Amino acid sequence: MAGRTAVRLAALSGCLFTAACERIVEVEIPAPPEPRLVVEGRIELVKEAPSGMQTIRLRTTDAFFSNRPTPPAVGAGVTVTDGAGGVYPFVETEPGHYVTNDLQARIGETYPLSIDYEGDRYAASASLTPVAPIDSLYFIFEGETLVNDTAGYRAAIDYTDPPGGPDFYLWEQFVDGVNEPPPSSGNQFNLVSRDDLYDGQPVIGFEPNNEVVIEPGAHVMIRQVSLSRRGYDYYYALFEQNGLGTGNSFSVPPATIRGNVANTTRPEQYPFGFFGAAEVSVADGTGPER
Repeated sequence: MAGRTAVRLAALSGCLFTAACERIVEVEIPAPPEPRLVVEGRIELVKEAPSGMQTIRLRTTDAFFSNRPTPPAVGAGVTVTDGAGGVYPFVETEPGHYVTNDLQARIGETYPLSIDYEGDRYAASASLTPVAPIDSLYFIFEGETLVNDTAGYRAAIDYTDPPGGPDFYLWEQFVDGVNEPPPSSGNQFNLVSRDDLYDGQPVIGFEPNNEVVIEPGAHVMIRQVSLSRRGYDYYYALFEQNGLGTGNSFSVPPATIRGNVANTTRPEQYPFGFFGAAEVSVADGTGPER
């Protein structure tokens, strides 16, 4: 049974509480495939607080039935360059986390990514697109309805979509520092968006996470992130498939959603994840008393 694992399962044969009625079933499970690299990274320009600090996270896939955290990809060589000839090595500050403090992102710039990991080279490229600023963040009280099963305050924002599009958006909502998108299907309709129906128009009272009730005194931060068309398609599929139920915007999907990173050494051993570049607008507030 080379390359396969036999799993013995106990099944009941139509009776209960009797050892003699137990039947053993052997199921052959294919051996786990070679781990794949998972790339989670975005070069960001935050409107409200520009910074040279950028982070790229690298992990590997794990066995299908594993319930441990996905293993970090340690010891990789990670580099991002820009159109002006700048080369920015990322230093591994903790297992799987690669950081630089020197990359001041610019709108319109294209950023090629290069990763050397366990004998393979990976490559991707992303252009930094602008985003509309968040005009205000506030809280709307909603009673219990057929849609919302819990009464309480929801976080809402106002912004004006720039004319001319197409523009694509991703929203991240942090409550007391935790990214909390609800783990339900259909999140692709409110956590990512394209401006087909509201190009150039003001957007009022938009609730990115309208299933999340904001408790009094909770600190809320909403990040409005620009996406490329390819980034929009990737995140739409990711939300549609698993609702980002781990609360992580770069959650590893349970099936093969292909990103934009390629293995240039062994193309058939392609990685997962996505590398992007975006302008980001940030607004925050404190949950009101009920």
